[in-house]
Amino acid sequence: MSSPQDDPATASSPTPILRPNRSLWRRLGGEGLALSVVIHLLLVIIAVVWVVSTVTDSAKSKAPDVFATGAGGGSGGPKAKEYKTKLQPKNVKALTKTDSRITSKNANAALAVSSLPAVANPMATAGAVGGGSSKGFGGGSGGGIGAGKGAGVGGGKNFVSAFGMRSSVGAGGLIGTFYDIKQTSSRKPTPAANSIPAYRAAVREFLEDGWSSAKLTKYFKSPDMMVSGQIFITSRPAEEAPKDFGVEKQVKPSRWVVHYRCFVEVPSSLPFRFVGSGDDFLVVRWDRKIALDDGYETYFVGKDGHYKDFGVKVSTEYKINRSPGSLHRLKAGPWIQASKGTKVPIEVLMGETPGGVFDCYLTIEVAKSPKTVNGQYEGEGKLKLFRCSADPLPAEFVKDTRGLKIDMQADGWIFKVTKDTNAPIR
Repeated sequence: MSSPQDDPATASSPTPILRPNRSLWRRLGGEGLALSVVIHLLLVIIAVVWVVSTVTDSAKSKAPDVFATGAGGGSGGPKAKEYKTKLQPKNVKALTKTDSRITSKNANAALAVSSLPAVANPMATAGAVGGGSSKGFGGGSGGGIGAGKGAGVGGGKNFVSAFGMRSSVGAGGLIGTFYDIKQTSSRKPTPAANSIPAYRAAVREFLEDGWSSAKLTKYFKSPDMMVSGQIFITSRPAEEAPKDFGVEKQVKPSRWVVHYRCFVEVPSSLPFRFVGSGDDFLVVRWDRKIALDDGYETYFVGKDGHYKDFGVKVSTEYKINRSPGSLHRLKAGPWIQASKGTKVPIEVLMGETPGGVFDCYLTIEVAKSPKTVNGQYEGEGKLKLFRCSADPLPAEFVKDTRGLKIDMQADGWIFKVTKDTNAPIR
């Protein structure tokens, strides 16, 4: 019989393994739970700190007693400064009026244009109180009074002159663009740089080719447009045109043109006609027909006053006190019949050839009756300023009518600009 030590079964039996005595906390996964709680607690703390910081900063930035006096106007002005001064809405009228005037240093200038006429437009008041697209005072790139993008008076956007209000976006009147026929868009000389006949040929090409803007885009043009509610430019040095359009450093004051355009709504069904003149020339295109062509130079109408588009000859003139050496009269165009409310495109081209002195006037005469007398309409015998905006006129315009009793307000005869102002005119 073998001993127990020799029993294979007994010798190979392993020592029993004892399971560790684990606590209930470990059995339930307590370590992982604790780590998760710590992580979430840290996230909550970070979120609370971020929210509190954001709300505090927002409250500071919206403090009601702080506003920015940004300088409106051109792109090179100083940055807006902050003043802790409470904005007073009751003083809005003081913001929209000023007694300062823009005057020419040249003794030959006959007109001092009010730098900022009284503004009746409610949008200007709204901009002054609450920001938005406000008009500021100054010559910088800031935002006027308020948070909007400003447009100031004095060398910047919306600079007011006899040629209109400088703006990069046309609205509310005749939209004018300045072109220098003496140089290309890349600043290279053209044949007109040394030749007046070449200048006149370029103007004629534009006029006879249906007033296509494509014919002018090859020439140097002003980066900003002018928006004007009327054309009544008294005698002044020719260099004021490039200066007012902001290109006096790039353009010499001769052989330039200004092209105005817009769509208007006819205010009355009574017949009317354009009366005006330009030094050196003024051409008006009404509903794609030449309705006035007068000045030292004419392009469609000869001495006989024959308007081919209307099939009539016109000789009526109005004497006017213009500068020495200028034509002392305004000339009438053919009578125009259009029903009230009709929307019509109108274009105006004016230009200066040799340089020196420039002026340009555009008025209308209204017929007494829609009926003709011996086949002709009888005019009222007095003129009204051609207007396509009801905005207040600069005081100088009202006072200086060049010896004519012109109705500068033209009540009832304001050609309202339609919404499709920027539509192409074909």
